Amino acid sequence: MKQPSNHSVGESAPGWSAAMTVRESSPSSTPRAKPAVQRVVRLLLVQFGNYAEAVHRFAQGGDENYYAQRYTVDYVAGLARIGYQVRVISIGEDAPLEQLPSGVESIGLRVYSGRLQRPRIRDLIGTAAAWQPTHLLLQVPMPQVLRWAVRNRVETLPLLYDSFRAGGLRKRLRYHQLASALNDRAIRWIGNHGPDAAADLVRIGVNPDKVVPFDWPPFMSPETLPPKKAPAEPGKIRLAYAGQITKSKGVGDLIRAIVAAKAKGEYYTATLAGTGEIEAFRSLASALGVDDRLQFKGRISHSEVLILMNEGDVVVVPSHHDYPEGVPMTIYEGLASRTPVVVSDHPMFRSRIVHQKNAIVFHASNPHSLYEAIHEVVRDRSLYERLSAEADKICANFLGPLKWDQLITRWLAADAENDVWLRKFALSCSNQK
Repeated sequence: MKQPSNHSVGESAPGWSAAMTVRESSPSSTPRAKPAVQRVVRLLLVQFGNYAEAVHRFAQGGDENYYAQRYTVDYVAGLARIGYQVRVISIGEDAPLEQLPSGVESIGLRVYSGRLQRPRIRDLIGTAAAWQPTHLLLQVPMPQVLRWAVRNRVETLPLLYDSFRAGGLRKRLRYHQLASALNDRAIRWIGNHGPDAAADLVRIGVNPDKVVPFDWPPFMSPETLPPKKAPAEPGKIRLAYAGQITKSKGVGDLIRAIVAAKAKGEYYTATLAGTGEIEAFRSLASALGVDDRLQFKGRISHSEVLILMNEGDVVVVPSHHDYPEGVPMTIYEGLASRTPVVVSDHPMFRSRIVHQKNAIVFHASNPHSLYEAIHEVVRDRSLYERLSAEADKICANFLGPLKWDQLITRWLAADAENDVWLRKFALSCSNQK
């Protein structure tokens, strides 16, 4: 279903059993949502990712592209099966309108960046308005769409995967506009992926009473994998990376860390899975004399990403502070693969990552600090093996309590009982801060 830009290239879970009906992802002693349709509900989802393409891929036996993709696709199909009218608009690509076997309609309308963005957003709003939705699940931070929905009394749940750290006057103005739109009293709840990303909404001025951090169910576990031994040759190791191939995701820093290792007579190699500026980084690696030490695999399936991580000696998540991370699932996947993870000190990781407790932290945008972090973990045998051995315990406490499907189901129920249940997850509650 969704394909947030800040998630890794392929993520999902061995041994997962898909839910084909609307349900909450985990049992709860609290009152459950009542999704039975009492009136005509026309639910519009605006997101990245081509919903129809994912449905067809799964029907043909294909793999997921990222963690929890099948779970989100099946949940939305379940809404249509119980009587909701559902349409999904992908803003990542143009695609024709298609009605799927479940009854879900899928269409794509690419929203470009730069000067072409405004007219395309107007086209997006026009396409949305023509369908006359009663409810909107907005998975991209677009103030224009929020304002349109409020003006037209469309019940809206912003469900984001972003942080808001980039500087500059234009960005600050956009954040102010977003916060103002989100604070409209017509919007009852606002979700963001993880507590730090949720707190970032509050930092830019959003009311904490209605901001709730959500997460994914634990579809994978390290329990089926044996703990790993530290590398026998710590000067000759394999690094694994999954995500966008861009500067702000730290790919250049990873290449320069390999250069630093080479200068010390060490042989670090890296396999990178993902799409983006591949040719530019191949050229950089060649110019720095390490092109023979990198392999760019492009987009690969989620199961291949997990194999890549498990076979590597270290998983690297080198995001810059200005990259709008929520909580990249590559961190969780690396932990679940039992391969120690080296992560940047991105503000969105702070509540989840503790240096030397569940990962090794380095200074973002600093290739030498990245090299030192990798060097530390592969040469400290006891640290490396403890991180791998304790992966079960680390993963058990990594994901947050409020799940994606629970938030949507209880929002759709739209009654006092479910609002009370959701309120305990709001950032204004002390245990969520």
